[in-house]
Amino acid sequence: MANWVTRKVRSFLGIKESVGDPLFGAPIPDSEYNTFNGRSISPIWQAEPYQDKLQTIRTIQLLNRARHLSRYMYEISPNAQGGINGLKRYVVGKGADISLQPVKGKPEPSKALTDEVDDHIEKLKKCWNFKLLVPEIYHRYLTDGEVFLEVCPEEDGITTAYFIEPDCIVPPYNQSWEGPWSWGINTGPDLTRTSVPISYNIRDVRAGTERQVDAQFILHLKRSSNMNQKCGIPALYPCQEDVTGSKKLRNSATQGETVRSSIAYIREWATVDQGSIMTLQGSAATGSYTNYNQNGGQTTVITQQVMPGSVQDIPEGAEFKPGPTSPNSEAVVSTIRLNLEAVASALEVPYWLVSGDNTASSYASSLTTESPFIRLVESDQEMVGDFVDDLLTRAVEIAIEQGVLREDVLVKVDLHVNFKSPVMRNQLDETTRNKLLHDAGQLSAESWAAIEGRDYEKELANFQKEAALISPLGVTGTATGTATGTAPKTMPGMMRRETGVAL
Repeated sequence: MANWVTRKVRSFLGIKESVGDPLFGAPIPDSEYNTFNGRSISPIWQAEPYQDKLQTIRTIQLLNRARHLSRYMYEISPNAQGGINGLKRYVVGKGADISLQPVKGKPEPSKALTDEVDDHIEKLKKCWNFKLLVPEIYHRYLTDGEVFLEVCPEEDGITTAYFIEPDCIVPPYNQSWEGPWSWGINTGPDLTRTSVPISYNIRDVRAGTERQVDAQFILHLKRSSNMNQKCGIPALYPCQEDVTGSKKLRNSATQGETVRSSIAYIREWATVDQGSIMTLQGSAATGSYTNYNQNGGQTTVITQQVMPGSVQDIPEGAEFKPGPTSPNSEAVVSTIRLNLEAVASALEVPYWLVSGDNTASSYASSLTTESPFIRLVESDQEMVGDFVDDLLTRAVEIAIEQGVLREDVLVKVDLHVNFKSPVMRNQLDETTRNKLLHDAGQLSAESWAAIEGRDYEKELANFQKEAALISPLGVTGTATGTATGTAPKTMPGMMRRETGVAL
């Protein structure tokens, strides 16, 4: 949970003095953005001062083109789709797990408080369609290069969240596109020392209207850009020629092979006049069609359909030849592979994830703990987790200011967002290692249960139920103290010992 929470206490709810009713989104003084705990914030997202610097994206129009091109490549290319969707499956998986933990250095919060927060978060997740929201955040991050989410306080305390299309973030009509409002993000008048965003301008092109939203209501996640660049770059933009080139080459090879395969055979004549050939073609014809040329002339083309199992009789002087084969298929395959390797390199994923060819490289080695791909996945998981954490925290803040949640929630409870590890697991080896750590006093049974993805308290309750069923059958031990006999060797046994259940 970021320090943003403690700096923006009661900042969501302002008062409109003229009317007296609450006004959500009251402006915050610029000084609050420029300092933190009395210290100046380092300048980020400042304007590009070197106009002659070589870079392909210098205007909003060029950025929109790059973004639309990335979306287009995702839609038309199965390889681009496979790379983006595959990476999304590994990073997001089945979705985010949200847990409530005590704030570091603070005592364990009461169960009533955690239940209250957990109930509110469940309402938020249902309102946001959370299972679809998190994958879309990462999908937009890759294909668009950035994500804009707006949080909107509601009277019932269940804050809503909406995606804002990047194309709608533009400078106001009356502002310079090179000034503080460049790229539609206001970062203050001092272009040489710009701080974090102050506000965003959102334009509705269809309605011809625009509105300026304070930065505390906008969550912005950008990809593959420097901190002083206000917008992100789509993941597929650097490999546009490789994606489209491989698709064109594959389609050309497919069409060429289709034409060649449609030729059943070729008759080669030693010496014969054209009239005899045309007579033979006419006798074997099964149909015809007319070709029209640019000058208005027309030519009748005779066709012959050869069915499977057909026996063909040819006159003396003719010789059957097999249909033509691809003249350079190896070069085509090699070129397509080079293109897809470039796409895989741009996405930082294994080649098989883009090509679908799992024989080209070791699948298992790509999913080991130290592989570059797993490092990328874990890094993106942490990034998306922090973004979702910030989203939930802002919604909880609003609920606190509206009186829906207690004021001390964020002082006692810390939100944690996690994703399932993509590393291939050897469960027997992990269990052996965890047992050794537990026997050495380095791993508790509760932590062990968490590693296995089990609810520790629920498992303890299950062991107590089992004990109640097997005790009448003559199992010895004490019901309230530590069970007698040798030390348990399994995690269930250790749980039962900790609860005083007979082993």
